[in-house]
Amino acid sequence: MIKKALFLLTSTMFLSGCTTLSSDNWWHTDLPVETSNKQDGAYRQAPVTQRTDNKVSVKRQSKVTRAQAVTANIIREGQMALSENRLLTPEGDNANLYFQIALGRDPGNYDATIGIAAIVDKYLAWAIQSANAADFKSAEQFIERAKRVNPRDPNIQEIEVRVEQKQVVDDHASQADQQFASEDIFHLPDDLFQLSEEKILSHIQPIIDRVEKTQGSIEIHWPRDKEGRLLYQIINSRTPNFRVRAMTFLSSEHTVEVLVN
Repeated sequence: MIKKALFLLTSTMFLSGCTTLSSDNWWHTDLPVETSNKQDGAYRQAPVTQRTDNKVSVKRQSKVTRAQAVTANIIREGQMALSENRLLTPEGDNANLYFQIALGRDPGNYDATIGIAAIVDKYLAWAIQSANAADFKSAEQFIERAKRVNPRDPNIQEIEVRVEQKQVVDDHASQADQQFASEDIFHLPDDLFQLSEEKILSHIQPIIDRVEKTQGSIEIHWPRDKEGRLLYQIINSRTPNFRVRAMTFLSSEHTVEVLVN
């Protein structure tokens, strides 16, 4: 009877322990469930991480876009100044300044590079125009300004050579004209008063020298009376030893004749 009671007690304890272990699912359920929970957690966190990365990417992209927008505005200011021929002046508001700033912000920027080249081309075009008008001083000044903008521009040297060649040709032609002309008749350029002051005086000086030497009077043949009178004033102001007598005639010619007494 005692043995039967011990057997029943032992069986009851064993079944009770199995029931406890079964509720914990120790041989099958714990590990997969735990792993599944971890995976679900990782899955829930992944989109959050992605959204954070996207915010950083958008933020960086917006910064780049703002920088590009600022550079584009600077280039537009330069293009406006270029169209208005504000190339190197006024200080602080000229095309060269804007394009150089843009290149400093974005080295190699296409629009800024093209803008710099356009400034140089304008100065060189003006240099050619001045040389064709025999105003070589202005031509040299325009070339120097082109060098200030971009001294490495290959077109500068080419135009500089052309201007020098034109000056040599004009000087030779002027000397030839003086050799074949009468000693007392001087032919002046049609656009004399469009030249620089230095160039005007270089054309008039031989007349002044002849008047001083002979103390003769002059006849001015000129198509515009105002310019003819101005020509006389220049000649008379350069002969301080006596007052030059002169007659001015409206004519299609551009000549001054010294009348030797």
